[in-house]
Amino acid sequence: MRDCARTRERTPKDTDAKGGLHAAKHRDDARCGRSILAAWRRLDPAAYTACFTQEAELHEPYGSTPHRGTQGVRAFFSGVSEALSEVRLEPKAIYPAGNRAAVVFHGKGTGKNGKVVDVEGVDVFEFDQSGRITALWAYWDSAAVLAKLRQ
Repeated sequence: MRDCARTRERTPKDTDAKGGLHAAKHRDDARCGRSILAAWRRLDPAAYTACFTQEAELHEPYGSTPHRGTQGVRAFFSGVSEALSEVRLEPKAIYPAGNRAAVVFHGKGTGKNGKVVDVEGVDVFEFDQSGRITALWAYWDSAAVLAKLRQ
């Protein structure tokens, strides 16, 4: 599987009039988005963590204590994967801007307790030049989801 750590050489056709890497950047970001969705579907902490830089910050959900570095990101996702037996995330809209993108999503999951949860939210990603995530801010109603999973 291709993951977010994959990089490629930049060529002059990848740059815009100001020398930016917009076209190539959006291709790398899109590849990262596909990798993140695949990691969620498989509930795979290693694949999820591979999409982040070593120094990344994960604010999931926003307002909670940030998970820092790949160790923190992996610990977060490992906890999630231990509570869920299935997850499906579907992007509803994507708004790229420079080295960031906001993604409106709908998710559906099944807890290991058999409870089904639905979630709507917005994730804001910040990427480095290789398309890996340097920061992620996730906005969704964690209290409602966690309450359902704890029933």
